[in-house]
Amino acid sequence: MMKIETYPLGVYQANCYVVSQVDQVVIIDPGSKSDFLKSKIPQSAKVLAVLLTHGHFDHFAAAEDLAKHYDVNIYIHTEDEELLGDPVKNYSDHRNVTCVDRVVAFDGHYLKIGPFKINVFHTPGHSPGSVCYLIDSHLFAGDLLFKNSIGRTDLYKGNNFQMMESLKFICSLDGNILVYPGHGALTRLELEKAQNPYILSLKRNHR
Repeated sequence: MMKIETYPLGVYQANCYVVSQVDQVVIIDPGSKSDFLKSKIPQSAKVLAVLLTHGHFDHFAAAEDLAKHYDVNIYIHTEDEELLGDPVKNYSDHRNVTCVDRVVAFDGHYLKIGPFKINVFHTPGHSPGSVCYLIDSHLFAGDLLFKNSIGRTDLYKGNNFQMMESLKFICSLDGNILVYPGHGALTRLELEKAQNPYILSLKRNHR
């Protein structure tokens, strides 16, 4: 049975998710406090990978330290790889945060990491390489979709048209899927389809 722990971290309270199956773990979007996260993961557990939904610093600032500590790789979509090494593009210019070691850039639709079978959806808009990870019925949505809101598109290579197309795709998925956003509270996809003002506006404009 899968277990998901949520840790809002850093100045922007970005959600880091520690996802476990028995004693095997993947870490999604570790944006800060690597020592804190290490303390929350049992020493008996085996960390298999760090997964990034996109390349903004508040979602990856602790990734490199964790990857080195656990001797694992960091996965990010090819289109966002450049953000990891550039503090201006990843919006950490006042903190100078980069992540260049142990990075595996990919452009695929599926990852098999230990017991985790992960569908990967490329959902650009917030950033060019934003992705959502679907593990069973759990969607880790990054900054695409929040409870009653969506991600911004005015950052580096953000694109409002792509955001709308990505939202349309996500809305085609099963409504029972649980959405684990990059910021804020857990929600369910069917609730967002029914009450998220941005999705409702999208539906009205495409009748």
